[in-house]
Amino acid sequence: MKDTPIILIGFMGSGKSSIGKQLAKQLQCDSLDTDALIVAKTGKSITALFETEGEARFRALETEVLGELSASSKKSFVLSTGGGIVLSEQNRTILKSLGTVIWLNASPEVLFERARRQPHRPLLEVEYPRRTFDQLLAKRLSLYQETCNLEIDTTQLSYSKTVKAILDLT
Repeated sequence: MKDTPIILIGFMGSGKSSIGKQLAKQLQCDSLDTDALIVAKTGKSITALFETEGEARFRALETEVLGELSASSKKSFVLSTGGGIVLSEQNRTILKSLGTVIWLNASPEVLFERARRQPHRPLLEVEYPRRTFDQLLAKRLSLYQETCNLEIDTTQLSYSKTVKAILDLT
């Protein structure tokens, strides 16, 4: 493994968490996840955080966790991030300074189908989930592009093929 962390960004349903775990196993390094780090830090699930403290507090916690990673001396890890982590300019700056940022992208249809299969998506627990999904995605696409070093289209790729593509590119 290189001494440069790999950071996975992308919209909900892009496979960041699953791919991050498989990639870290291949690279024989730690797999970290910003959502898991926030849960460990607060003792609350992401859903509970959204319900009790709101999205703004959750976003602040994302920045805190990134700051802690940035300040640590840890150099070999794969970091899977939450889909909205790029909303903050401060987060985008930290992500770029942490390591190689890879945007896992896919077609909107594939992302929505994958996201719907996963429980605990607070931002999709609304009356019109597809409309909300499309609005969030449109708002974030340019931020993913601005933040990443590499983009991988996972629309037609399995997790293992996505991991191979990342290994081939880094």
